[in-house]
Amino acid sequence: MICSLDPVGAAEQEVQPKWGEKVWENVKSPFTTKAREALLLGGAVLVTILVFEDQIIDPAQEESIENKPLGKLSHFGDLAGQMYPNALYVVGMLGYGLIESDRDALGNSSSMFQATAYSAAVTTALKYAVREPRPNNPDRKNSFPSGHATTAFAFAAYIGCRHSLPWGIAAYSMAGLVAYSRMNDNAHFMHDVVGGATIGEAYGLGICHIENQRNGLDGAASKVSWAVAPFDEGAMGQLSLTY
Repeated sequence: MICSLDPVGAAEQEVQPKWGEKVWENVKSPFTTKAREALLLGGAVLVTILVFEDQIIDPAQEESIENKPLGKLSHFGDLAGQMYPNALYVVGMLGYGLIESDRDALGNSSSMFQATAYSAAVTTALKYAVREPRPNNPDRKNSFPSGHATTAFAFAAYIGCRHSLPWGIAAYSMAGLVAYSRMNDNAHFMHDVVGGATIGEAYGLGICHIENQRNGLDGAASKVSWAVAPFDEGAMGQLSLTY
C-alpha cells in the first residue's frame, strides 16, 4: 500500500488567512507595518504646524492665496485629487489581470481599491468628528482632513511602493500638486492637507507592505520618491522613503 502525503501543501493551506482576516490586516496596516513610521512622521509634522500656525503658517498661506502661484495648474490638481487616478489604476489593473490571468495585476487592483477606500473612510469620519470650518466657506464644517490629499497620497504611496522609481516620482509629484492646489485655492488649511496626506500615505504603504509580506517580497529594496510644488516665490518639496 502506497500512501501519499503533501505536508507542504497542507501547511500552506493552513497558514493562508481567510478573506475577512485579510481585510482586517489591511485595515490596521498603518499601525502594524513599517507604515507606522510614516504615520508618526506625519503626526509630528502636523503638531509642528499647529504650534507655529499663527507665526508662520497662516501668513505664508495668506500670501499663497493672494498670489496663487499655481495658476491654471490648480485645476488639474483639483481633478487629480478626485480619485480619478486611483479609479483608472483599479480598473486598468483589473482589466489586464482578467485578460492576461495575471494574479499580480489583480492584487494591485484590489490593494489600490482598499488603500483608497480605507483612507477615504478614515478621513470622512474625522471630517464629521472634527467639523472644522473651511477657510473659504465657514458654513462648510468639513475641512480637516483634506480628502483630495488623502486619496492622492494613498495613490502615490502605493505606486511608489509597488512600481519602479520613475512611476513613484511621477505619482508623488502629482500628489504634491494636489496637496498644494488645496491651499492655493483656499479650500484647505495646511494642517488639513498634511493630515490627509498622512492618512493616505499610511494606508498606501501599509497595504503594500501587507501584500509584499504575503508574496514573500517584504525585504525588497528601498525606493525613494520626491514631490515638488511652487510655494511663495520658491518651492516646497517632499522626500518619501519606502522600504
